[in-house]
Amino acid sequence: MAVLNPDLSIDTIADPDTPPATGLICVGYLTSSVHQLRDRLGPPQLGLAPDCVTDAWILRTPVGAAHLWAGTAAMAEELDAERRWLILATTDGIRPWGYGVLPWVYKAVHGSTAAFPTAALPHFTEATLYGFGHAYLDYLYLRTDAESRRRDQLDRTAPDFPTHLRRLQQLNTMLLQLAEALHDYEWAHAGQADRAEWARMQRPTPNEGLRYWKARSRWLYPSTTGPHDGDPDLPGRLRRLADTARDNRDSLLEIAPERDLVLHDEHEQTLRALADIPIPGMDALQFPRA
Repeated sequence: MAVLNPDLSIDTIADPDTPPATGLICVGYLTSSVHQLRDRLGPPQLGLAPDCVTDAWILRTPVGAAHLWAGTAAMAEELDAERRWLILATTDGIRPWGYGVLPWVYKAVHGSTAAFPTAALPHFTEATLYGFGHAYLDYLYLRTDAESRRRDQLDRTAPDFPTHLRRLQQLNTMLLQLAEALHDYEWAHAGQADRAEWARMQRPTPNEGLRYWKARSRWLYPSTTGPHDGDPDLPGRLRRLADTARDNRDSLLEIAPERDLVLHDEHEQTLRALADIPIPGMDALQFPRA
């Protein structure tokens, strides 16, 4: 079993008492080889796949456990071949907003969240762009929280110390921009009763981590203090954020040479992938409210 921590470190642990997976639903898929999964997540766990025969991996992410299963066993000559792996999760591992394990699985296996929107299964009507957007928002929040917690443990004499400090600011900016885009989208599709409820929202108290942060950022949203029409075009908004990140890349680097460009580029690519994802918008389904 592999454990992916919020700081993106991966621990491989032996857990022979883990029972076979039951009550799982398919939340997406990824493409990888057996060798790549072994390199990133350690050896597979036998007997845990739905058929109790083929190899499967369990990845415990900060938002729940994900099971990777190909459905058929790979022959010795196929270990380097790219295969499609189903990503299975229990309902406890799925955020109310969407499929929260997906960005973590892609980061663990491929080293980037940029392709996680490709995990969408268009024929599953439960998947929406809004849900995927919130899955990425949760990811950014937990990454920001992890960077903040490890700040005092950093070696101030290390050459990359300024980059570590700048990374926290980058993540926080990404987080706020995405939250605003999702809030604009939700407000644009909210009815009068929902808008009135939102406007009456009381200042939250800091006691529940991610849930508090979402409530607080929603409370600070401009619609609580005045009229606001929102933005019904979520793909367009995400694409504009990606374009801004691309166009300002060089100037931002001149201002802050210690900026984490890998993180910057990964975020731009993830936003662009979300904008181009071929799944419905929030208006296609009834959605849960915060």
